[in-house]
Amino acid sequence: MLPGDTASQAALNQTAADTSLRVAGLDLYPRAGLNVMYDDNLLISPNNPLRDWEWTLLPGLTATAGDLGSYLPGPVTLSEIRDLRTYALLDDGSLPQHYLGVDYSPAVNFFTDNSKYNGVDQIEGLSGGYAFSRLFVGLDQDFAHVTAKDNSVGDRVTTTTFNTRVPLRYELTDRTSIDVSGQYHFLSYADPLYHGYQEFRNEDWYNRLFGAKLQLGLGAAFGFVAPEASPNQTYQQALARAIYVISGKLDVRGSAGLEFRQYDSRQTSTTDPVFTLAATYQPRASTTFNLEGYRRQEPSYSGNDNNITLGAGVGVRQLLLGRLTALLNVGYENVDYVVLGTGNSNDRVDNYYLVRANLQYEVNRHLTATLFWIYRQDASNKPLYSYVDNMIGVRANWYY
Repeated sequence: MLPGDTASQAALNQTAADTSLRVAGLDLYPRAGLNVMYDDNLLISPNNPLRDWEWTLLPGLTATAGDLGSYLPGPVTLSEIRDLRTYALLDDGSLPQHYLGVDYSPAVNFFTDNSKYNGVDQIEGLSGGYAFSRLFVGLDQDFAHVTAKDNSVGDRVTTTTFNTRVPLRYELTDRTSIDVSGQYHFLSYADPLYHGYQEFRNEDWYNRLFGAKLQLGLGAAFGFVAPEASPNQTYQQALARAIYVISGKLDVRGSAGLEFRQYDSRQTSTTDPVFTLAATYQPRASTTFNLEGYRRQEPSYSGNDNNITLGAGVGVRQLLLGRLTALLNVGYENVDYVVLGTGNSNDRVDNYYLVRANLQYEVNRHLTATLFWIYRQDASNKPLYSYVDNMIGVRANWYY
């Protein structure tokens, strides 16, 4: 994991005792934030957009236990804890032997003129791991109940999601290892007009390290998908992946393969490519570039289609003047709604564009202030789903 911003750089120079509350053997990392944003298309409508000011209170708490202190000094997040399994903050690449992290991040939302959209989002997560002499066993659990804009639905919707993941790694030798993981995903919409799904997935890898910088792997994945309003699906994936790391400079991780999917309907079995790519390049301490790409398939909210999404994104983070950091991210997705052979399909294709620009000032170790602008556009072949949306606002974050 390459350094993200000035605050994370400073955090690496501190001990856990300096940046957390120690209570009954737990390290507590409280935080709070305030987000004030003007949104010129609150419901991502194609015509007559609804405009409003949104005020969001962002309290939060992360609690950790175990031997994380020397690996993640400074404020800790669950994503950083999970990254320790594949990224090393220390040059020796060692990992904590036993740890547990729990996070609670509600968001209290108020609207100036449209109070019917007021509400509280609930986001919770847990991550834990235990290492034996050669075996590592982990557990990740995420829960979210949120109301947000949904590009596929074309409106604000309330969803509930559960994600459970159990990763295991066994070190065969100092250069070879086996990864096995099980995952469960659940998505449900509050509005019965929209349909969620459940997915069970197993992923298995054989990995080999070549030199000190390159790891290659061969793998297979097996999945079962149970949509609420359409026949079940099964799939198998034949995969290969590569990880190339130059400490402090370059990190490239990618996987690619073929997916063979079967449907409990009149839909013919399909064979499609799948891939993921994530790259980070840091030419100097003040500059970081990011690149991502992916192709994936999942059930549509309509119950009649599957979404095949091809996406890419690029980003740059630049330290400008000591405590001032600029961030620019640009993303694109092409979403094809593929008929499943049950009911009437909307035969829809979306082209989704996202631009996000931030200017962040680190007041001190505890406080940051951010000015941001977000641009979203969907150019759909169905005019009902096309829209343009601009959001501009300020955010203040406090960390213990």
